Amino acid sequence: MKKTAILIYNQFSNRELAPVIEILMHKKKPFTIFAKNLDPIISEEGMRVKPNCFIDQIDINQYDSLVLPGAIDIRHVIEDEQTLDFIKRFDGLTIAAVSIAPILLLQCGLLTGKKFMAGVNRAELYEEGFTKSQLALMTDWDDNIKNPIEKGYIIDGNIITAVAYNALQWAVGFANMIGLNVSTELFGLQ
Repeated sequence: MKKTAILIYNQFSNRELAPVIEILMHKKKPFTIFAKNLDPIISEEGMRVKPNCFIDQIDINQYDSLVLPGAIDIRHVIEDEQTLDFIKRFDGLTIAAVSIAPILLLQCGLLTGKKFMAGVNRAELYEEGFTKSQLALMTDWDDNIKNPIEKGYIIDGNIITAVAYNALQWAVGFANMIGLNVSTELFGLQ
């Protein structure tokens, strides 16, 4: 069975990542936690997590999916070419990104022509240099508050995205994308 890669970075959201890990463990789906190096990573909740491997150690042929949790501040990741190159290696495979993490996919060019959701507003991304054409198919934070997506996430092709408060639904949607057949009832959701 191929594995799921999980990329963590400083101030990642453990709250968003925990349901994915719980499902993977429950379904006995192997996974590897990657980071830029093997130093412990501090989550936004203050947890110290030691990655299994650093990003240069990946054999992409062993993986069928990638998970990108959100973070308080993702600027250092968006500006890191080595990390972006790691993400690009998953082009065509199943990718799950939540909260601000879809912006990493946008930066990598993996969301071109795809609908996606992100936990940030367009105006903030315009200030960062993203264009109207890059954000044309985006459901931003305010869009989702005004007109919530019923399932809580968007799937377009091989990519699933969601905002932070839909992390449980997103985790279940991702699990189903990779064939793990999970119900939202696992987390007490309907």
